[in-house]
Amino acid sequence: MPSLPPKEMTASDKPNPWDVIVIGNGPSAICLSFLLSGFRPYYNGMPHPVPFLEEKLNNLKNKSIVEADLYHLAEGLVGRSTNPVAVLFDHLLHPDADRGALNSSLLYWVREEQHAIPHIVLGKWAPGGSWQQMDGNLQTISISNWMELPSLPLNEWLKSKNGKIIGATGPKANRATVADVRNYYCDFLHQKKLEKNFLSGYLVTSVQKVSLFENGIDCESGEVVPCSPDRKENHNFLWEVRGYRIPPKFHAVQEHVIQREEFCFQSNSIVLATGTTDVPNRLGISGENLPHVVHSLKTFEQMLTRKEITSESEPVVVVGAGLSAADAILMALENDIPVAHVFRVSALDSSLVFKKLPLSMYPEYHRVYSLMKGKEMNDLYKAYPKHKVEELKKDNKVLIKCLKTGCSISTLDTSLAIVLIGAKPNLTFLPQEGKHMGVVPNKSIDSKHNPIEVDPLSYESIQEPGIYVMGPLMGDNFVRFAIGGSLGITNHLLRKRGKI
Repeated sequence: MPSLPPKEMTASDKPNPWDVIVIGNGPSAICLSFLLSGFRPYYNGMPHPVPFLEEKLNNLKNKSIVEADLYHLAEGLVGRSTNPVAVLFDHLLHPDADRGALNSSLLYWVREEQHAIPHIVLGKWAPGGSWQQMDGNLQTISISNWMELPSLPLNEWLKSKNGKIIGATGPKANRATVADVRNYYCDFLHQKKLEKNFLSGYLVTSVQKVSLFENGIDCESGEVVPCSPDRKENHNFLWEVRGYRIPPKFHAVQEHVIQREEFCFQSNSIVLATGTTDVPNRLGISGENLPHVVHSLKTFEQMLTRKEITSESEPVVVVGAGLSAADAILMALENDIPVAHVFRVSALDSSLVFKKLPLSMYPEYHRVYSLMKGKEMNDLYKAYPKHKVEELKKDNKVLIKCLKTGCSISTLDTSLAIVLIGAKPNLTFLPQEGKHMGVVPNKSIDSKHNPIEVDPLSYESIQEPGIYVMGPLMGDNFVRFAIGGSLGITNHLLRKRGKI
């Protein structure tokens, strides 16, 4: 039987230092807190579609998965992540998912309080991370059960909350809305009694090493030792995390808020789980900071809500050819707002994400794709493939140029230019912005082209032992695989403490 949940922590028994500080509070961080709080996964004995994995699981003889030899369990498994532990965790939570199966998890969970590891999770927004910043009416790209966290099936949660059943009939039937998912993540914390581990409105501005002296160290004193690759064998230090807290009533305001409270925590280990959507990519051209230029789908949504952009407005210019750009186009068309769509590649380019999405599940994105190719016509939409934006003018003019040789510049009238060409993580709180930690050293961290290099079993940084990385920062961009880091990290922390 599961043991009783731990008592609420008070100021007098707060660890100093913390065993673990997690930076970022999205689904991967929530899953990690779940395991660090003492929840342990066990194989439930049901058949697995991969016979050799089933045999290995049976040999555990009631031993928790988190205490197992993860290399042995993961060896030979294949999946849509390059990380073996993420693939293993996925095989246990979503057996045969890559074949389209919606099988139940092969794990049951027991809360064993004696194995909990003291930790806190720091997030800019409410728990859920970037899911708190998205339009709640949008639907998830992944099917609903791929968005769920261990021990609480999303479909069962939806049915219990509002009688909603995903996967019944019709297109998009297997996909939840963004609002469903973020409410689910918040309720997960409540049901599992994890809320005390989460501190919202905490913006981290600095992570560095501080020397560990014989009598200990606090946040107000001690020799600061900068974090750098040539000190990676030094274990005589703590991690110091500094930043400021924005009071709840100011959470909607950005980092320039004057009323803020500074904080300083220390820890033996740091986990980076910030995701990679903090800083929108920019075109790097003249006029990009003008008031009628935005780099956020949420900002466009807010302008629609406030009726700042209406069907009477000049067209909006959408720049980009990914899913966020497609969402902006759909929002505009649903509000009868004309769209000029500018993108650098051919509409038939093999790299376009729309080619990878099944029509039966993603009809709305295929509608945009058809518009881009000219197969579907709409008086409100005009595509400009193989074009780039040359300049954004003060008089709401957008200058674009065809990428073919000898093309002249064209001028578009607009009420709003929406630049949605991807994003990157904000790692300014790390020395060198974490560039020395990438697979390609001294280059900016990028989830697709230069993720942080980690040990594939422990998720510990190769260049900075003591820092762990999970989710998009190390290359796992989907919730289904991002949560796998929680298993690898917890397993390694327990091994370091001699508890396995």
